[in-house]
Amino acid sequence: METKTVVYKIANELNELRPTNIGITDANGTFIASNFSENSHQLISKIVKQYASIPINNYIKQDLPNSNYFLYIYKICTNIFIICISDAQENLVLRKFGQITRDYGSLLLDTLQPSPKKAAEIAEDDRIISVAFSKAGDLGPSAVSWQPKSLTEKDLFEIAAKSLLILSAGFERSLGLRESSSLLPFPSLKGIGLIYTFGIPDERARGKSYDATITILLKEEFKKALLERLELIEKEAKAVAEKIQAREATDSLIIQFYQYVSDSLDKKVDAFTSPQTQQIVPADLQLKGAMVDEIKRIQIEHPKSLDGEFKYKKSPES
Repeated sequence: METKTVVYKIANELNELRPTNIGITDANGTFIASNFSENSHQLISKIVKQYASIPINNYIKQDLPNSNYFLYIYKICTNIFIICISDAQENLVLRKFGQITRDYGSLLLDTLQPSPKKAAEIAEDDRIISVAFSKAGDLGPSAVSWQPKSLTEKDLFEIAAKSLLILSAGFERSLGLRESSSLLPFPSLKGIGLIYTFGIPDERARGKSYDATITILLKEEFKKALLERLELIEKEAKAVAEKIQAREATDSLIIQFYQYVSDSLDKKVDAFTSPQTQQIVPADLQLKGAMVDEIKRIQIEHPKSLDGEFKYKKSPES
């Protein structure tokens, strides 16, 4: 299906909201289609670029002076936003946006941004299920950047939701740590994950910070390899988190980290356990033991929330 056809179908769906104006932009604020004025383009482009990194199915709402109308900017897929001005009830607007995301998000992305050839240069490592950066938004957990790109939306949601569940279950806070790491099994994906939790300061967020995680998920049979390299991978995860907090581009950071984990698995264990390395990165076995005990406690107290079937959490009423 051509881009023009998809755009007209989206516009037809949005017309049910009785909008005064509608538009579609990329993450750089460049309009793909619009009936907004040129002056409005500049203002909207500025807002889109400011919020370009929000997860899919998140939105910005801005009231318009002296009217009952609101400006909605909604991310329907990677790097694509739909914009409309409407006086319809917010739940109806979000329901319609959710429907458009499901029906046309991937389709529009395919017509505008076919899979880049550059991605093929990143060799997939069969030992690694995923390296992912996830963030808790107002509408729930969402994967922001990940490798490999072949992961399904269902797998990405499970990784994001289960990783961020550590925070909601009280594990990270019970240890009194804002930034910490833990090991967690992912039975449905047949994997074992090292999860590094941290916060991203943001004045717009509740509590002035968004909860976030970096998850390194390996196949179960490589659990020993992960444990042997735990200290250095954890150290590198912390470095990646600090760069994310500094607002560096997350996609390139995760690609580099994925390659780092892959290279680490290729190196001999001696390279990570030599006396020189241990002096630089000392093993904190007591902390790791506390983490394991805490995970066992959470699994006993919250077995369903940890190992139950995960469901997509879309926008309200979508």
